[in-house]
Amino acid sequence: MLIGFFIEPEKKLKKIILDYKKIIKKNYGNQIYLAHPPHLTLFTIKLKKKLLKNKIIQISKFIKNYKRIKINITKVNFFYNDPQTKGNTMFLSIKKNISLCNFQIETIEFLNEIIGNRNIVKKKKFSGLMKKNHKKYGYPFVGKNWIPHFTISSISKKNDLKKIKLNLKKKIKLTNRVKNISIWLINKNQHKKLHTINLR
Repeated sequence: MLIGFFIEPEKKLKKIILDYKKIIKKNYGNQIYLAHPPHLTLFTIKLKKKLLKNKIIQISKFIKNYKRIKINITKVNFFYNDPQTKGNTMFLSIKKNISLCNFQIETIEFLNEIIGNRNIVKKKKFSGLMKKNHKKYGYPFVGKNWIPHFTISSISKKNDLKKIKLNLKKKIKLTNRVKNISIWLINKNQHKKLHTINLR
């Protein structure tokens, strides 16, 4: 069972992401991540069984200790040759934010304490820091190598990115306040929201 801890965008940012998804769909048809709900991934974890109510209560108490986090969206960018999709992944960049990075590390460490998901992680071909994080947390992108972002879509490399870049704003100045964290059940392209936990 794959569980995702997501930050969902506020109304204005959500509209921007959905508008870009429509542009991708119009120009390139169905692409990876296009059907995914707009979100920023804090991390994903694999569980042996359903997340029990007592664990949700523990997680809620932990997350509610944190104040709302302000994040600044700066521009549209790409992860070229994305190793996870083999395509070029388009996303909205976020200005470096120490509070957000600390929140990610502290939350995934807490999850490891109460769930112990590291014990069921399958071996994957990671190297360096990704391998170290995957072994320690059950997720390869934690701390220094985590680049928080709102994914739009991963576009197959057979497609020319020139026409999509013509429709992009070079810079986006937008502030989004992280008011809550949502927990989702992930099954390939199918996402089901399980819980929402508010920050204070």
